[in-house]
Amino acid sequence: WAQRVNKVFVTFEMLGTSNVKVSLTDGLLSLDADAAGKSYKLENMPLWAEIDSEGSKWFSNDRAVVITLKKKEEEWWDGLTKDKGLKRFIKVDFSKWCEEDDKEYTGEVAMGGGFDDMGGMGGMGGMDFSSMMGGMGGMGMGDAAGMPGADFDDEDDDEPLDDLEPKDLPPIGGEEDGPPPLEEVD
Repeated sequence: WAQRVNKVFVTFEMLGTSNVKVSLTDGLLSLDADAAGKSYKLENMPLWAEIDSEGSKWFSNDRAVVITLKKKEEEWWDGLTKDKGLKRFIKVDFSKWCEEDDKEYTGEVAMGGGFDDMGGMGGMGGMDFSSMMGGMGGMGMGDAAGMPGADFDDEDDDEPLDDLEPKDLPPIGGEEDGPPPLEEVD
């Protein structure tokens, strides 16, 4: 599970799910699904707070059931449920997770289309690629003379590579390569 200021993401990961039924009420979540010849059932799991069942939605595919719960109140949930007995079955989805003070949590981050607006990509820290590339001082792909190990001379590409062939290596499977003999124990 993961959350934002106005919604909660719940994912039931199971390959080959079929006959999926999800029931959402104001503070309860129920799920029925079949997978791998078994039936899975979660009945009336109490959620941390109330949700808008009309604004919530779900879908299923061959890999998972993904549920998006719309919160009635825009508040931070300390967990998906207050039922401590279910805690061992519920894990945080870190691919969607963000902290309460993150910009992604409140939706303040705009997902732009260009490299100049990279603030919306998680982990990028709002990098400005145009200023970063401009600060490279006109160094193009062909202007690598000042870089160590940047010898791009093509003249010696036609030389034979005979010195790279394994002429003097010991044969594979020689007596030195085997495991040490076992010692007999009395």
